Amino acid sequence: MAISQQKLREIVFQLLFSQNFTALEEDEVTDFMMQQLKVTKKVMKEAEGKCQKISSKLEEVDALIAKYCDSYAFKRIAEVEKSVLRLAIYELCYESSLPPKVAIAEAIRLTRKFATAESAGFVNAVLDAIHQDRLHLTKSEETQHEESLSPLSV
Repeated sequence: MAISQQKLREIVFQLLFSQNFTALEEDEVTDFMMQQLKVTKKVMKEAEGKCQKISSKLEEVDALIAKYCDSYAFKRIAEVEKSVLRLAIYELCYESSLPPKVAIAEAIRLTRKFATAESAGFVNAVLDAIHQDRLHLTKSEETQHEESLSPLSV
């Protein structure tokens, strides 16, 4: 049975979140989550694969969180919000197949489900700022590229 992308995203979030608190081996966490969430080993392997991709970019992702959370010190951000932001920023910056609005909407949904409405506002603000800056950079690059291709007026 196929699993929805929303459910897979929740599992990835829970794996990311659990990495902050557990000293269990990966196999133990996988077995526990399979039992609790009633999912297959294939689904868990897919979720673990995405977690590993996120972990490989963690330094860059955390730097973005710190940059756009200028009103909070990075270490003061709650682990739930931090885990949601890590997942969403990875999706925004490294998964081009996912529309940015979907990544942001899913992050807000996860935050509301696992944290609070106020936290969802915080997550939304951070992700929106990152998205807007990325849009601005993309438009600037396109403009520069077009200018370099246009013929010089004589």
